[in-house]
Amino acid sequence: MEDNFLGQILLNNHFVTKDQLDAAIGKQKKSPSRRFLGEILVEEGVITQRILDTVLSVQRRRLQMTGKTTIGLSQDVIRERMESRDLQGYADLALEMEASDIYIMSDQKPTIRLHGSLIELDYPPFEPAQVSDLIEKALTPEEMRGFRQKRDMEITRDLKDKARYRANFFYDSRGASIVLRVFPGIIRDLAELGFPPIVKDFALLNQGFLLVTGPISSGKSTVLNALVEEINKRQQGHIITIEDPIEVIFEPKGCVVTQREVGRHTESFSVALRAALREDPDFIVLTELRDLETILTAIQAAETGHLVLATLHTANSVRTIHRIIDAFPAVHQAQIRSMLSGALRAVISLQLVPNLDGRSRSMAKEILMVTPAVSNMIREDRAYQIPQIMQTAGALGMRLMDDSLAQLVKRGKITFEEALLRAEDKAKITRIELGKK
Repeated sequence: MEDNFLGQILLNNHFVTKDQLDAAIGKQKKSPSRRFLGEILVEEGVITQRILDTVLSVQRRRLQMTGKTTIGLSQDVIRERMESRDLQGYADLALEMEASDIYIMSDQKPTIRLHGSLIELDYPPFEPAQVSDLIEKALTPEEMRGFRQKRDMEITRDLKDKARYRANFFYDSRGASIVLRVFPGIIRDLAELGFPPIVKDFALLNQGFLLVTGPISSGKSTVLNALVEEINKRQQGHIITIEDPIEVIFEPKGCVVTQREVGRHTESFSVALRAALREDPDFIVLTELRDLETILTAIQAAETGHLVLATLHTANSVRTIHRIIDAFPAVHQAQIRSMLSGALRAVISLQLVPNLDGRSRSMAKEILMVTPAVSNMIREDRAYQIPQIMQTAGALGMRLMDDSLAQLVKRGKITFEEALLRAEDKAKITRIELGKK
């Protein structure tokens, strides 16, 4: 288990590729003495000893913190609620425990994800027939026929107090399995999330392209929803959201709000986006830029007088710009750079980092505002120089991810090792740590 945890940390933080990790695991399995995975990776020159030492420190701490993470409900209450054999009840239980996910797998104990840590519940493993029965109770007859045919399915359902949950049903080697993701239905305020006032003012933009980026479960949806609610309160117009799934319901304030869910209300992001342009929108919200057609249409919509907000799975501003441009064939990239340089207004990049207490996480934030100088660098294919501008533009509200991580270390919120894993400039984080000694 510890080797698997080590490999996952290395993979998640881009120290190794999946092919490199699989090759090392293969070599480990062939070793008569079952050698340590980290030792093999260092020997092969895939990682350095310093990287291994840092990751091992984080690994040990995360395993310790998992044991200290408290659920907040008694084991008797949890066991009683699990006995209900009701999917809606399980989602409600996860909500009460403040867990983001609950895993119901055949022949395994139910598990929750709390503050990023996986915690097994004190309840017997589910038999395959019990999991199948849960799925059948949750689905309509038509949905059940589709699940049997396709072997996987995703649904969204409402919970109490405007909360919602998404259930993904699938089969694996043990039988049927379920993963529930719970959406509390709470719209956070940008100031509460620690953003400077300038980010709130992004909601006053009338046109352009605004991106919220980060890895999976980094807070992208939370920040995007906060921005949409700010627009809803401070502007007048038609907001169209295209989501997969709908996580929160926006009550109309200054704006008319139309929310569409991919799969339920529309075929795909690209189809819904093309349709949205004929539905008199002022603000278009995409919870994911999933394909080239969607990216191109979103940029064109931003160019033609709409404010388009979207998310992307990229780690920082520069990688976001490269990811968008590289999605297009080389022959079109100069044109896309020109379009993006004129349409892009800001990029907010996020990471959720485990706190020292092991019971919560801090949000590290990078903020890029597209000034004329930044726009020129995008157009001239010099995006790699953008961090230099961000470094000196703190007064405007810009911030590099490394500076945000460093600030969290200085404030004693996160460990040096956690920051070092995520930093682009490892030397900067190291200098801060050495300065403390």
